[in-house]
Amino acid sequence: MTAVVEVQDLRKRYRSRDPWAVDGVSFALHPGQAFGLLGPNGAGKSTVVKMITGLTRPDSGRIELFGAAPGHAEARANVGFAPEDPDFPKYLRAGEVLDYFGRLLGISAGERGRRVPEALEWANLAGERRQVRQFSKGMKQRLGLAQAILGRPGLLILDEPTADLDPLGRRDVLAMIVGLKAQGTAILLNSHLLSEVERVCDSVSIMAMGRILREGRIHEVVPQGHSLEEVFMELVEAASPRRESNLPDFIADDRPPTSGASA
Repeated sequence: MTAVVEVQDLRKRYRSRDPWAVDGVSFALHPGQAFGLLGPNGAGKSTVVKMITGLTRPDSGRIELFGAAPGHAEARANVGFAPEDPDFPKYLRAGEVLDYFGRLLGISAGERGRRVPEALEWANLAGERRQVRQFSKGMKQRLGLAQAILGRPGLLILDEPTADLDPLGRRDVLAMIVGLKAQGTAILLNSHLLSEVERVCDSVSIMAMGRILREGRIHEVVPQGHSLEEVFMELVEAASPRRESNLPDFIADDRPPTSGASA
């Protein structure tokens, strides 16, 4: 089966004196597969996503997206991306935002007339008349998810898709992932909610400091009787500098606190 995304030995740093943001990352993602790209803040996950979507270029390595380079027009048109903190024109309404993105995707007026209301209904934004500037974070996130699926992408990239959603919204997103997988869509999921990743992902890659610590199918990465969160914590803690205390030194210090400034 041909991979939807294939990356080989990606390396990237933003300044020559900086450490590598991404250092030798390789993986492949196939149709109908959900792949969890996991790691603590600063691990390099967002940089990998930016390179796949063509927003930044790797210093070395290779990326193939639907058999083409990430900048290829047809490849890019087949990708849906829902960022963690979506930003839209503030004086548009939800339906106007989706219609605008539908035009950018080249969706015909008739098809936009069908897809936009259905996407708004799914996102629980049907009938919402307020402008985007009046939306809560959760509403913006739901709108971001709606625009990401509007073009029926072959690859859907989700960056913390449930972070600001209520329990019902999180349930709907997980159900969407399961449904899209069944239709052959590939999902690249970046999330800190590891219990959700474990429920919907087929394979995962755990990163820290730009490198992959472990990768494979869920049953290969997570031993029987353990959870993905346990494996994640063990790997990341082993790869990161350790402190003797979980508190700052000035709090953990056993000296008695001062009672105030002296006269």
